[in-house]
Amino acid sequence: MAVEIAANSPIAVQGSKAVLRASGEMSLEQGLDYVAVWNSAFLVSDDLREAMTAFMERRPPRFTGT
Repeated sequence: MAVEIAANSPIAVQGSKAVLRASGEMSLEQGLDYVAVWNSAFLVSDDLREAMTAFMERRPPRFTGT
């Protein structure tokens, strides 16, 4: 499982961990708002662009963490 996680964008992995840590102390509504903020921050990342490009080119992504 660690290999699968490590193959993902470092930004997405860090964001997922942050959301999981924080959401335990939040209401459902607060947790969903928190996730929405994290997700919107990723929309401008180079890693998201790389993921979409790699998918269309049918190749493994090369994430940079930016």
